[in-house]
Amino acid sequence: MSAGQQEISIDKLAIIAGSGTLPRDLYQRATSLGIDCHVIGFKGHTDYITPDLWGTVGRASKIITYLKENKIQNLVFIGGIEKPSFKSLRLDWVTIKFFIKAWVKSFGDSNVLTSARNELESMGFQMYGIHKFLPELLMESGTLGAIQIHDASYDDIALGTHEALEWGKQDKGQAVIIKNGNVIARESKAGTNWMIEHYGTADSILVKMCKPQQDMDMDLPTIGPKTVQLCANKKMAGIIGHAHHMLIAERDKTIELANSNGLFIYGQDIENATE
Repeated sequence: MSAGQQEISIDKLAIIAGSGTLPRDLYQRATSLGIDCHVIGFKGHTDYITPDLWGTVGRASKIITYLKENKIQNLVFIGGIEKPSFKSLRLDWVTIKFFIKAWVKSFGDSNVLTSARNELESMGFQMYGIHKFLPELLMESGTLGAIQIHDASYDDIALGTHEALEWGKQDKGQAVIIKNGNVIARESKAGTNWMIEHYGTADSILVKMCKPQQDMDMDLPTIGPKTVQLCANKKMAGIIGHAHHMLIAERDKTIELANSNGLFIYGQDIENATE
């Protein structure tokens, strides 16, 4: 068991897997702990692990039936899944009821996730965050890698941290881009990568924080090699992340890529940020 890892006494786990390497990493860790893992994937999204069941966004009944048939109560949702438009979904009755009971009554992504968790738990399922199995994925405090923060950046970092947390309180997004004492972009529903591609500029700083009300078992902000490469493409100065409340995918590759492009990565410790 890794240092800081919580002891989890479960025999079966379903990994609801989106894109990226994190579902694979979770599968490897959980199976090493003797947990019987079942992977549910989504075509066009799940890409680093082979699912036991291919699910469909908007058709929950097939997934619920599989979980019940295999007597699985413990779930981890991890990896990216692009949100489809409501009009494009072909909803089954289980999903329609889920929308009515959990989603329609909610406003904002964080409230939707909290409602989703409550609804799933009422059905007998237990949610876990990936960090319960892989605590080393969490960003630590301070500088990661070889590139140090420039002295002139500290005021921008303080501003960016405040603005990102305030933006998160409104449930609008998790990230902002700061330069020369100004917020030049705030994350929209299009996501962090879209914001970087459209508003990243030389010497600007990406600041990404966990929303104060965010459910850490359902959704944590994440950075990885793609985030770093996008920032490097725009010649940005660095990335500020929320220490102990953010995941780093492909950690070694992420830090190495930041070092080679002269980008700093820094974990900002925010006391009581999620209380």
